[in-house]
Parts: sequence; structure tokens; C-alpha cells
Amino acid sequence: MGDEISTQAPSLGNLLGELLDHGAAEAVLFAVLLLSALSILYYTVRTGVPPMPSHPSARQAIFRLIPENFAPATIYELGCGWGGIAFALAARYPQARVVALELSPVPWLVCQVRRLVQRRPNLEIRRKDFMKTDLSDGDLVFCYLMVTPMRGLERKLIGDLRPGSVVITSTFAFPDWTAETVETVPEATSAQIYRYRVPG
Repeated sequence: MGDEISTQAPSLGNLLGELLDHGAAEAVLFAVLLLSALSILYYTVRTGVPPMPSHPSARQAIFRLIPENFAPATIYELGCGWGGIAFALAARYPQARVVALELSPVPWLVCQVRRLVQRRPNLEIRRKDFMKTDLSDGDLVFCYLMVTPMRGLERKLIGDLRPGSVVITSTFAFPDWTAETVETVPEATSAQIYRYRVPG
């Protein structure tokens, strides 16, 4: 009965051999990508904000809206995503302490790896919820979020920041503050960049 099917459980060695024979590397890569996608989806639902990179033209507008001769000591980016703005801020203001906050672990990990290549001694990348972080030492705050968190963030910044601190938001405005300056970016589907001063 040479055609009988064995009912014995395969040994660990045999199982590993089978996996290697059938492309274990591809299977592991697929599993990592799937888990990463699920993690990003989970934190997008949890925070209401996907890790969307800023359009290059929007990024240029953001930097244009920073007041001339402004010398911030501490800069925060709230929800830094993949780190494009944070790394650029750290390069532009080497004397400032730049703190990038990101709760989603996959973008946070990408930023940590990116820092190995793009060294920024003045850049801190923290895996933290910015709504639970003390921002009181911030002179300049930047965020590119969504509509839902803006009202709560507005209240937090009024409570945390000193009057006159600069806040720049991309695409989504605060519901109750009046922007000091607004710039429309046609190349980025007419996104608007807002500059605010914390009221006193």
C-alpha cells in the first residue's frame, strides 16, 4: 500500500523544509506587509488620521508661511507620518529642538530607520499621542490632520501654548480661530495652508 497517506504530524524540521521549498521568504514578506497594512488601518480608524505625506508644493507653502527671522527654540509636528516635514524642519532650524510625534507604529518605525540615513541631531521622533503630550514649550507647531481632531486640538493648544506661538496647519482649519495668513496651493488640489497665532 505505497499510496497510503501518512497521518503522522510533520516534524519541525520537515515543516521548515517545506516552507523553504515553497518560498518562505515570500510568505514572510507577505505576512509583514499584511500586518503593516492592518496596523496602519487600525491606527487610522483609531485616530481618524491616515499617514498621508504632504505634497511637495504644499510643503514649500508651509515653509513660506513661517514668519521671517523667526527663531523657534522648540518645534512640534503633530502626527509626523513618514517624516517629510519633520526632517525638513530639523534641517532648516538646526539650533531648534524638533519633536515629531506619531502614534502609528509603522510610520514611526520608518522615521526611525530614515534617521539612520538622514542624521538630524536636533530631531526627536516619539511614538506618542499628541493629545496626551505636554506641548507648552512649543514656539512653532505644525500639523496635517483631518477635520475630526481639529476642534479638540484647538482647545488643547490654547491650554498648552504661550500666547503668540505660531501654529501652521495644512488643508484643515481650526473651527474657531481666525487665520493670520492663508495660502492656497493649486498644485496640491488647491489645498490651503493656514498660519495662526495662539490668542492671548
